[in-house]
Amino acid sequence: MDLFRRMKFAMVLGVALIVVQLAGGTAAWGQDEYDNWIARGHYVHVWPGSDTLRVENPPGQSPPVFTEFWADGGNGFNAELEYLVRPNIGVWAGLTFDNMKTNLKLEQGDITAYANDRVDLRQINFGGNYHFLPSGRFDFYAGLLLSWVGYSSSTFNFSEVDYDYQVKYDDELSWGLNVGVDIPFGEYSSWFGSVQARYMFLALEGDNNVYALTVDPVQAFFGIGYSWW
Repeated sequence: MDLFRRMKFAMVLGVALIVVQLAGGTAAWGQDEYDNWIARGHYVHVWPGSDTLRVENPPGQSPPVFTEFWADGGNGFNAELEYLVRPNIGVWAGLTFDNMKTNLKLEQGDITAYANDRVDLRQINFGGNYHFLPSGRFDFYAGLLLSWVGYSSSTFNFSEVDYDYQVKYDDELSWGLNVGVDIPFGEYSSWFGSVQARYMFLALEGDNNVYALTVDPVQAFFGIGYSWW
């Protein structure tokens, strides 16, 4: 999916989310003005999809050179700030810095070589949450997010054949699904434990799409937060 289609699809989903949230918050419009900020910080673990890409690269060699490209899990950290405009409607912004392990296997005749490197993801996130239990013991919420993702490059050092190969990835505008629960440490405590899960629609696209791998990772978030009532 090209950038224009991603932006159009994300905008449509964003508008749909706002409509759903406004519809769900109609019961609260008659209340006094509501004002609440929530800050969260997380450790992040990443599980990318299991796709493997096999291509002839570079083409036209004798014997032919085949490479296999895939991604493994990684970790990172996340910080976000949410503003509740109503007890059950929140908008938020945040930064996520995480990574994945990229792997490249090279085969030419009887030669087989392996190399790997970390690719860093720098995500600028904007989203909306619907809070299902704003007055409950646990605060369970779900929503959508838009994410601008910047990637570092991967440099593969094939020591077996004394050869280095670098893949530079295209940045992308993506979107995802977010669910979470905040668990207060006490009945009147502003501090809470926070657990979230996100499913992101991401693709590693590099070298003019020679290496274009759909990763669509699941991201798990474990951390703490503070609420200003």
